[in-house]
Amino acid sequence: GLRDKWGQQQIELQQPAPAGPLCPIPLFSLIHQTPAALRSKQCSIGLYYFAVPIVTNSTLPQSGIPADQADTVMRLQGTAAADFLHGQTTADFKTCVPGDVRYAAFCNPKGRVLADILAVVVSDEEVLLRGREAVMLKLADHLTPYLAFSRCTLSLTDWLVERTPGTQAESQAALEYDAENLTLVTIPIEAGYLEHWRSPHSSRNHQPSDQSWPDVLGNRARIELQTVGHYLPQDLNYDLNGTVSFSKGCYTGQEIIARLHYRGTPKRRLHRAQVASPVTSGDALIDADDRPVGSIVNHCHHSGHSELLIELVPTAMADAVTLRAGGEALTHISPCHDDKDQSTGSR
Repeated sequence: GLRDKWGQQQIELQQPAPAGPLCPIPLFSLIHQTPAALRSKQCSIGLYYFAVPIVTNSTLPQSGIPADQADTVMRLQGTAAADFLHGQTTADFKTCVPGDVRYAAFCNPKGRVLADILAVVVSDEEVLLRGREAVMLKLADHLTPYLAFSRCTLSLTDWLVERTPGTQAESQAALEYDAENLTLVTIPIEAGYLEHWRSPHSSRNHQPSDQSWPDVLGNRARIELQTVGHYLPQDLNYDLNGTVSFSKGCYTGQEIIARLHYRGTPKRRLHRAQVASPVTSGDALIDADDRPVGSIVNHCHHSGHSELLIELVPTAMADAVTLRAGGEALTHISPCHDDKDQSTGSR
């Protein structure tokens, strides 16, 4: 409750029980409760509605997947859903049609990546977004005021995310319906894998692979909760793999990202590596002189060791690169980019 300026009258806040994945913030029910003191001061109170995700059992990590690597699917709805993504992310959503797939990133004003998403356009008013569960929940909170202004809603789904080996002739997502309800989305991703977003009501059953291995194998860097706001898109090669469009209009962080692309040289780039010991995303990497040269971006256990995606000063791979915590040396370090790419050379 709230008290008025003089502390004499309490105003109760009414909050209805949530009926679904969206829950309004407490609403002021003041038609008959507004104290005379407020009316005498000619004050007014407005109502604002925000989409706030509610965490339920259906949003908990899927069985067999590490909690920090669990993916979730969120639903963006509104007449301006594609325009919202076009103005907020690094990708071009202006000419999308149902089934189109976009990798994109949300950035802060300093150009640092807050979240990476894989987006599938379902209709003119609906886009599905896949990302790390913990990251997406944090992103939804960040986007709350922008969503309200754009008259869009962002809600959690209870869909499952699975990867299986396979290929698909079309580059677009395959959308399967049961009557009028979308129940399955199948998307071709890197390294010869398919990604399936499946409604719990879908009759399809898949045998999922290691969920992080296709990302590492395909050099697709993901933002984890520990690395939100740490990296520029160029650190993760997002400017080289289609995640960033340099021909679209403005978006948050665009000025810094574009300036580095056209006038600068990225200081760090995405690399593959291996290490025997367990690691955590965000772990620092150092060279022989104890200077910081990079960090762990993503990891997965594969064939008895940890397969890594790291962001690294390119020249550092010529010498020993070790974990700051523990001092173990990384092996099999190789770049995920073409050394002759225009954005990695000197200006």
